[in-house]
Amino acid sequence: MKKRVLSAILCSIMAASLLAGCGGGGESSAPAADGGSTGTESTATEEVKRTEDGYQIFDDVTLSYLYCWNGGFQPLENQYDNDVAKAIRDKIGVTIEIEGVMMTESEKLNLMFASGDMPDIINAPYWGGSDACTVTIRKAGAEGRLIDLKDKLPNYPNLAKAYEVGVSSLQYLENELNHADFNGAQYVLPWQLPGSAEDETNWAYGIFVRSDVAETLGVDPTSIKTQDQLWDFMMQAKEYGFKDVNGNDTIVASTHVNGSNYGDYVAGFTEKKLTGYILDDEGNITTPILQGGEDWMESDLYLWRMVQEGLLDQECFKQSAERANEKIGNGTPLFASFQYSGIVTATQQSGLYDAHPEMRYTPVGPLNYKDGQSLVQTATDGRTGSPCLIFPTTCKNVDAALTYLDYINSEEGMMLASYGIEGDTYELNEEGQPRMTEEWVEKYQNDAAATTEELRQRGIGYLNNVNCVVDLRKTWYGEQTPFTADAAIPEVEEYKEMRPVERLEGYPLSAFEASFERYDDWMDLNAQLQEGEYQQRAYFAETEEEAKEILNEYRDMLLNTNDGVYQEMIDYLNEMYHSRDDIAL
Repeated sequence: MKKRVLSAILCSIMAASLLAGCGGGGESSAPAADGGSTGTESTATEEVKRTEDGYQIFDDVTLSYLYCWNGGFQPLENQYDNDVAKAIRDKIGVTIEIEGVMMTESEKLNLMFASGDMPDIINAPYWGGSDACTVTIRKAGAEGRLIDLKDKLPNYPNLAKAYEVGVSSLQYLENELNHADFNGAQYVLPWQLPGSAEDETNWAYGIFVRSDVAETLGVDPTSIKTQDQLWDFMMQAKEYGFKDVNGNDTIVASTHVNGSNYGDYVAGFTEKKLTGYILDDEGNITTPILQGGEDWMESDLYLWRMVQEGLLDQECFKQSAERANEKIGNGTPLFASFQYSGIVTATQQSGLYDAHPEMRYTPVGPLNYKDGQSLVQTATDGRTGSPCLIFPTTCKNVDAALTYLDYINSEEGMMLASYGIEGDTYELNEEGQPRMTEEWVEKYQNDAAATTEELRQRGIGYLNNVNCVVDLRKTWYGEQTPFTADAAIPEVEEYKEMRPVERLEGYPLSAFEASFERYDDWMDLNAQLQEGEYQQRAYFAETEEEAKEILNEYRDMLLNTNDGVYQEMIDYLNEMYHSRDDIAL
């Protein structure tokens, strides 16, 4: 209570010192009038009304918003009078009404731009490169069909963050958000961008072993750091003869659906980097496949030996999620490779987690990269493609739209959209973070789907995700969505600290691929020759020599199919590698 009273006093003091038209900063942004259209143009004698924290107040403006994702959105029954919409309207006088689509995104965009019948705000894919939606949006911007945001965004600091390196990646900014066809304009507002490494989703992939296996064999699983140590551990487990929870024979090592993620069993052959390209001994760009070294051949032969020794589950590459959950839920695989949360959930659903805690899966390693560094989850320094928000020139009030979005993306606005009304649906904890009330937590635990829908009809959890430009929810609230922090699985959270997200800086060499003259031929080549198909054939070969022949066949096919386009791409990237000094491999 003292914190809230003090906060209110400080807000009043700050408000008194604000000049009309002065923008605020940080989470509580204050968009300034910038001379753009507001729907009802102010004259020199009219005073722009503002909230205590500096947001412009509009006269009950309602904006149309198209969520252009095929079948991806169900509008509320009452978009105007739900709790969240009313609270936002009471503050800034703006409401949005969302409509979804039931056709392909690119088709809908083309129809709208052809007809000129467009909403005020459009939310659509903008992945970059030759993606159909990206091409359509890029063309619309170049033709002047979209509003240029370049001079407006500085007045909306919560939105302007999207154009910072580290929120958007360097290559996304250079190649897509500031595309050459835009001639210096900024037509695209990307959204769903993690605001920091802390706000990245940590998928917690890895290898996990049944606790009783490690204890029985006297092995500390976190001490397993090399491929040889992992091999010895798995062989000991095989020789001991463990049983699953039902007393049946076990599988030494398995994965989840369709082999996900068998690559962790050979992570020790990899390097910590952003792309699949490497340098040869002379400093030229190449790939592990062309080089034929341990990064490629030896890692695949390691998996071949796992199959030959009866360590790797032979059906794991083709199994369904249901089959994978059944196996893990029974403790049938002694080692399992997947997302840790998925493995724990499978054992919780089967009852193994509570009935046999000694058989819970625990982390192995993480393994080290080939240079001895501990395995992490790598990420680019900012997102490389995203959904986006665009504003057609027919938008009736772009300043109202940007004010609305800037408020939603403030700490206060996102809390409102995500958690609802303080004292009703949530309270603040000792750290000042929102947490749903005990009543709502109990309802959620009893029926998560019904509770989520009940909150959604009140506008809670409805506007946040589709309008979250720079996602700082973990930083602000300690959780990305309500109910999750208190329900987090402790061992999974601990593992995320063991294998954290690490952002790698630099301009990835792979960003040049799309500018290669024969890019379409190169894409066709990759579609024709699926590396995974050759790898899995090699894993089940009868002899090591036969496995090598299959892998070499794939390499030869890459080099000789589509008129040598694979080598041409490598040659092109080698030229690009020397074109700037911030290239990252």
